[in-house]
Amino acid sequence: MPRHTFALAATLVTAGLGGACSDPGACLLNVVPAVEVEVRDASTDEFIASIVRGILRDGAFADSLRVVASLGTDPALATTLGGADERPGTYEVHLEGSGYEPWDTTNVRVTRDDCHVHTATFTARLTPALE
Repeated sequence: MPRHTFALAATLVTAGLGGACSDPGACLLNVVPAVEVEVRDASTDEFIASIVRGILRDGAFADSLRVVASLGTDPALATTLGGADERPGTYEVHLEGSGYEPWDTTNVRVTRDDCHVHTATFTARLTPALE
């Protein structure tokens, strides 16, 4: 891609982000997740020391949750998962972790202001699976 084409594309993206605010320059250019869910063990209230995966759904829209905070030095061991960046909506959240029962919730409502979504944050306490 020629350098001037990239510069033009970057300018248009930046202008589009700034134009969404009522006061240009007041909005930060960071990306905000619609949902952030802290993941804990229901029995111990400790963070789960195994990989937990999740998905957000809002009608036909679906987004995999990604790790936004992790336990210790292993980035795959999530303390907090997030997703649906900058997308308002009403979400269903589904989580699965090895050794745990699946966890679900519905009606997670996310709104936005002139700049970003208002992140819905909550804790999911997963129940250990019976063996």
